Amino acid sequence: MLVIGFVGFPGSGKSEATAIAQAEGFFPIVMGDAVRSYMRQRDIELSEKNVGIIANKLRAEHGMDAIAKMCIPAVRSLTSQKVVIDGLRGIAEVNAYRREFKRDFKLIAISASPEVRFERVKGRSRPDDPRSFKRFEEKDERELAWGLEEALSAAEYSIQNEGTLQELKFAVSCLLERLVELAPRNNINISIRTPIHETEAQEKVERAIRNIFPDAALERANNYIKGISSTLETFATLLRKQQIRATAKAELMRGLTLDSFEFTLNKQVALAGKVNFSQDPLGPIFVRVVAPLPEELIDAITNESLK
Repeated sequence: MLVIGFVGFPGSGKSEATAIAQAEGFFPIVMGDAVRSYMRQRDIELSEKNVGIIANKLRAEHGMDAIAKMCIPAVRSLTSQKVVIDGLRGIAEVNAYRREFKRDFKLIAISASPEVRFERVKGRSRPDDPRSFKRFEEKDERELAWGLEEALSAAEYSIQNEGTLQELKFAVSCLLERLVELAPRNNINISIRTPIHETEAQEKVERAIRNIFPDAALERANNYIKGISSTLETFATLLRKQQIRATAKAELMRGLTLDSFEFTLNKQVALAGKVNFSQDPLGPIFVRVVAPLPEELIDAITNESLK
């Protein structure tokens, strides 16, 4: 199961991003709906003030991740393998989803300036939306108190939403396509091996591999460490952070065949948590990726238009 979470200030475009994800086949879980449903069941008037009061009450009584915990059973009950969470407000909620879904949960930050966000909020018709800029700023402060800033900082991916809805749709669709492509699947098989010398500590060699392939199942066979993995997500994230996607694409395409691609990584650099394709005097990490459409997978990993 792939679970996507959108996080951002009110009016940043979270709900629009959720709608785009829904059109891409993701089943939506709206956290605010959980609060509003709670209020309806107790005949509490739906207003911006009351939603804030009840949300604070739930968090005070049951923890800052209370609303996330209300939503997790709903996610688990779904047959859909692609789910989008709308309305994350704080780091405690992010951590709740990460504890439950581990690496299957991906966090995306949606951002826009306060002025742009307020104009958007004024144009929609939710009963709990603030109608003055002062109330709008108060709502921002309330959500900051819930740990929103920490949640935004914890996002693996970010989208700046200052433009048109069409521009947002393009950015969200491209990112979702990439995440679906990189999600662990049975039809992608990654085999890994590297020589180990008497001067090397096995723990360090294994750590070097897991810095790039965290889910790798490893074993020692004579003078080699061998293993398998099912996802290139960390590898792709490092390419993006190191800004070496063009270099990586050339390296990966060099080893392309009809059903796979091969490449080598510098073991010492991997031990430092980075990707480097240069030669290693102690022997490189050999990687072979078997996939139905290997060239498309390379494109997804090295797409420079994605943040």
